[in-house]
Amino acid sequence: MAGGRRSFFKTVGAAVAGAIAGVAGGYVLGSSTGGVSRDVVAGLEAEIRDLREKLAQYEIRDREVRIYFWSETIPEQLITFFEEKTGIRVIFDTFESSDEVFAKLLTGQMPYDVTSVTMGGLTREEHEKYLLELDLDRIPNFKRYAFTGFIKNILSPPFDPQRRFSVPVEMGTTGISFRTDRIAEEDWPTGFRDSLFDFDHFLPKYSPRDGVRRATMIPGGVETIPVVIKTILGKSINDITPENVEEAKEVMIQQKPYLATYAGPSEYIPGLAEDRFWVSESWTWQDSTNNVEYVAAREGAEIWEDSLVIPKSAQNVEAAYAFINYMLEPAVQVAHVLFNSLATPNSLAYEMLPEDVKNDESIYPPPEVIDRHEMWLNRTPEQKEMLTRAWLEILAS
Repeated sequence: MAGGRRSFFKTVGAAVAGAIAGVAGGYVLGSSTGGVSRDVVAGLEAEIRDLREKLAQYEIRDREVRIYFWSETIPEQLITFFEEKTGIRVIFDTFESSDEVFAKLLTGQMPYDVTSVTMGGLTREEHEKYLLELDLDRIPNFKRYAFTGFIKNILSPPFDPQRRFSVPVEMGTTGISFRTDRIAEEDWPTGFRDSLFDFDHFLPKYSPRDGVRRATMIPGGVETIPVVIKTILGKSINDITPENVEEAKEVMIQQKPYLATYAGPSEYIPGLAEDRFWVSESWTWQDSTNNVEYVAAREGAEIWEDSLVIPKSAQNVEAAYAFINYMLEPAVQVAHVLFNSLATPNSLAYEMLPEDVKNDESIYPPPEVIDRHEMWLNRTPEQKEMLTRAWLEILAS
């Protein structure tokens, strides 16, 4: 898909969110659908009307719900609409890496009712200890619309069999975002090996450039070290052994002098858009208005799912269920995943997406690429300790 198309559909995502919230003056695409078929537009309008009717029937005793979610991802209008239609006040805090979530969750006193979490970063014992076992009948939109076109075993993934504790809200890959106007076309990344870990050509050429380091990586050993094990060492992303962790650590220490910083989305998104960064490890993200494109690594990396869970310490469980089910409404999903250029776990939302989005290989990579990607399996306590210790050693190097 051409660069301008991605920016257009991000705008469409915000427009759909506005239309849901009733602040867009009707369906804002008007007569110029820019490749969005009339059937798609009509389908969205019908789903928005249906959503308003359903939310008007919610009867929830809780008056507040506390959400902890990835930064820069949910259009504000979606939160506002949920508040207005349900009367539930949303307290919305954000994080940059899975390490931040785990640090709060594993205290057993997480002060949130819903959080997004990468389930494979937890042990099965931690699921039982810290997460509420879900009643999926209270989240009917999950099974009703479960989309198997991206993650085939979405109803019973290896990290959470039978979906006892989690439901997916968004999906994607870990890859490379880069400035097309700063990186010569012949050097455009196809993965990690020919960009962020190319010590012979790419990094010396582009970071530092004119004395300024332009490359970033996602912070946290839990997130990044397994990606290095997969993409650079050529092992499974779940092969978290002392030998592999040590070797990945040494590669990352070798890389460190080329990095401007370790950056999460609230830093790499504006950094790339403002031309401070030229190449970043990122989750699926692009900003074509500012010449930023994304590529899923051809050597394979992580295929991830952001799962919504309810901590056992949650105070507003009824509102938590209502918010999770709301985020899986088809119209809400269309707005959410278009805004972020992510893959949807919702089959009806997928059907309503523009064909250009479905055919965008940065969002839905072709089989020969996505088949090389892996999902996290549950980490053992020993593996988590290894990753945390190695990360601290990288930071101290």
